[in-house]
Amino acid sequence: MSWSEFYIVVSGLITLVVLLIMFPWLRRANHAKSDSLNNIQIVKQRLAELEREAREGLISEHDKRQASDELKLALVDETHFEHERKGKATIPVIIGAILALGAGIIVYAQVNHLSEVDRAQQAISSLPALSEKLSSGNMQDFTGDDVANLALAIRTRLREAPEDDKGWMYLGRLQMSLGQDAQALEAIQRALAIDPQNRQNRITYAQALMVSGDEAQLKEAQRQLQLLLRANPGNDNIALMMAVASAQLGDAKNTRQYFDQVKDKLPADSEMARRITARLDELEQRALTVPTGSTQDQAGETGVTLTINLSDAVVGQVPEQGYLIVFAQDALSDNRMPAAVVKMPLPSFPVTVTLTGDNAMIPGYSLAQLQRARLTARISVDEDVAPAPGELQGQLTEEIGQGEMISRELIIDKELM
Repeated sequence: MSWSEFYIVVSGLITLVVLLIMFPWLRRANHAKSDSLNNIQIVKQRLAELEREAREGLISEHDKRQASDELKLALVDETHFEHERKGKATIPVIIGAILALGAGIIVYAQVNHLSEVDRAQQAISSLPALSEKLSSGNMQDFTGDDVANLALAIRTRLREAPEDDKGWMYLGRLQMSLGQDAQALEAIQRALAIDPQNRQNRITYAQALMVSGDEAQLKEAQRQLQLLLRANPGNDNIALMMAVASAQLGDAKNTRQYFDQVKDKLPADSEMARRITARLDELEQRALTVPTGSTQDQAGETGVTLTINLSDAVVGQVPEQGYLIVFAQDALSDNRMPAAVVKMPLPSFPVTVTLTGDNAMIPGYSLAQLQRARLTARISVDEDVAPAPGELQGQLTEEIGQGEMISRELIIDKELM
């Protein structure tokens, strides 16, 4: 709804309120006027009767004049009383109308959340500046308010133009950057449904599916990438994505096929190439050592089992609903990408969480590649992995033994500022 439409609706509602207040008063005024005219007519009729009775000798001339004077005085008194009553009623009616209008405006403002409407308008006004800031690559300069305003502006635009596939795609990418994987996937699916022929939409959809690490979604990502490769088999970027998705699924054949297509074009020091190579070696070695139909022995797996509990200082600050996010990072480098992540609805404490290679975000980079890990447990009201003020967190740093499972206790003991 535009602001002009909003003002028209508000004006109409105010007019309706005024009419509802004034209608009974106007109706009484019409009745009073009608009664006054009827009384005058009755007085005139009675005066004519007195005149006739005097002519016929039924009453004396003195009695006629006295009766006539009394009727006229009674009519004057009644007319004066009606005017006085009307004057006294006007002030209460005006005061009542003002109070009703005031109450109506307050209730309307509360029910329709005018402050949120104003915020949405401000967010739309700031959209060009935020878009320029985002396109310039200054994402690190974005504040929490900038991100919230950008998301709100995009959502507001989408209410006005729900068939805008670019708007849904922008919203999905923004949510992906915030770690809101489920919401991002839903927005990107909307964009793809609106324009299924858009190749970039399909690529972004495949990327969103790969982020989750879920087997069913990885298979769907692989299917989407196969459709893209049929149309453009020489696209190295899509081939690399296919190799990564296949590696995550443990599909050694497709991983080898598409990695061979792009490996010579990757930089010599490419971290992605190193991880895919390590994962491919692992898959091919497993194929040699694990007989068909058997399950892999879990002995020699690298991982950490954490018993997570709350300190007395934060017990009263735990939200009723939220998420527990547990992850491991390399403590010996500036790399902030988690080597393993577990995200779950907020459980009862204490709770035991195990981090292994199965919880890696990307193939070839897991706890097995770390010598020393920074282990973090965080309580968040949403699924966003980025830290936010008010969230609760605990941390510890541990040596990682290759091929060993270690057990530690991790206490959530502080509030993020």
